[in-house]
Amino acid sequence: MDSGWRRCGTHIYKPDNRITCCPAYTIRCDAEQFRISRAQKRVLRTVNKFLLTGEKPVDADNAAAIASTDCRGDCPENNFDSSMSRLNFNSLASGDSEISTQPVSSMRNSGRSGSARKKRWQALQDRMQKRAQTLGIPYDEVFSEYLLRRKRRLEKNKPKELEELLDSGSSQEGAAHFIDIRLCRSSPKSDEFDRTFQQEFDLYKAYQVKIHKDDPNRITPRSFEEFLVSSPLTSKRNKQANSAGAPQFGSYHQQYWLDGNKLIAVGVIDLVPGCLSSVYLFYDPEYAFLHLGTYSALREIAFIRHLQRSYSRRVSAYADFTQYYMGYYIHSCVKMRYKGAFSPSYLVCPETNTWVPIERCKRLLDVQKYARFAEDNSTTGSSSSHDSTDSIVIMLPYSTRCALMLPSSSYTVEGDRIVTTLGAASTILSRHGLEIVKEWRRLVTSTGSMRIDFR
Repeated sequence: MDSGWRRCGTHIYKPDNRITCCPAYTIRCDAEQFRISRAQKRVLRTVNKFLLTGEKPVDADNAAAIASTDCRGDCPENNFDSSMSRLNFNSLASGDSEISTQPVSSMRNSGRSGSARKKRWQALQDRMQKRAQTLGIPYDEVFSEYLLRRKRRLEKNKPKELEELLDSGSSQEGAAHFIDIRLCRSSPKSDEFDRTFQQEFDLYKAYQVKIHKDDPNRITPRSFEEFLVSSPLTSKRNKQANSAGAPQFGSYHQQYWLDGNKLIAVGVIDLVPGCLSSVYLFYDPEYAFLHLGTYSALREIAFIRHLQRSYSRRVSAYADFTQYYMGYYIHSCVKMRYKGAFSPSYLVCPETNTWVPIERCKRLLDVQKYARFAEDNSTTGSSSSHDSTDSIVIMLPYSTRCALMLPSSSYTVEGDRIVTTLGAASTILSRHGLEIVKEWRRLVTSTGSMRIDFR
């Protein structure tokens, strides 16, 4: 994933951004440093109000317009009113930034604010000095009382953590509804997953037909399994995770149950070293007014933080579990720009495989659809000598014929394999085979490896 690869079922793919019409760049968010935006807070207020009162928002009947774009994985989403101006959309997408409406004259006078603050502070000290004299107590005592009051005021006004905002609805006494979130292992299938398979499939079918206008006759349990259940990920059982009660790495379905008995959404996720990768989301279109695409993304960010904070000391595999991978970001698709609203976000540079803040990437993508994000002097994650055949190490099945055709100083034998360079092997590989190896070398990092079977 750090070099632009994604999975769909058991298929692994990577777009060739140099030639495609709509370059897709891998995007991730640092969950530990996540800062919730005002737009995302509004989504949580909508969800929490529904859970608390059971009342739908007045515009719930227009949920179809929201549902068509409130998708996840590598599907577009847009939680903003389409009538918003480009300026307003960008201000929301960047987080809590505000557009100044002050006249130029007042902006020029903003430099005087420093001296004004000093005058206010001096006036406050004078008042505290007079109060100390009136009460006949030391000035330090009055000042300590002021600091204590100020500390309490700051704590009261302290911004709430994401977890507090998520739980402020159903956690209140007398709430009309609650959401129960269950993590089910999907590959290999757990007993809980098998018991709820039919409910998941029915929900998936309703979602695909309503939101993506798929032909219902083409949606089968088999196609559902191939798309969202099957996974190429395998993981050895981690003894530390097992003893601590932490989930093992692998593929899961995170189910959202309303009141514990109605399945309204399912997030398909991968737990892998260092990150949670969001593969897909499907949900009940009747609950599109809850903006379940954004809501589930916030839940997944909170889940990452929970795993890292709860298990990092006891399970070494979770020590650096801090990243949230959201699939691809396509700058030319306005409906996909919502992903950049999860701050701080980063895009992977297609040429160096290094992570670059999305703010810098956006400026470059405004100029051209394909761009190198990293600075020219950045350390590259993939070798700059892709075209140098002598730098590419390959392994060939051992045969006496191959050994005789290669210069004796250009290879070594390891078991039943001949280890040599692509330059040396170019004398025995066909031109087509040579181009295939060079192309795949361009697609993987310098630390990666790949097996190619020629048939």
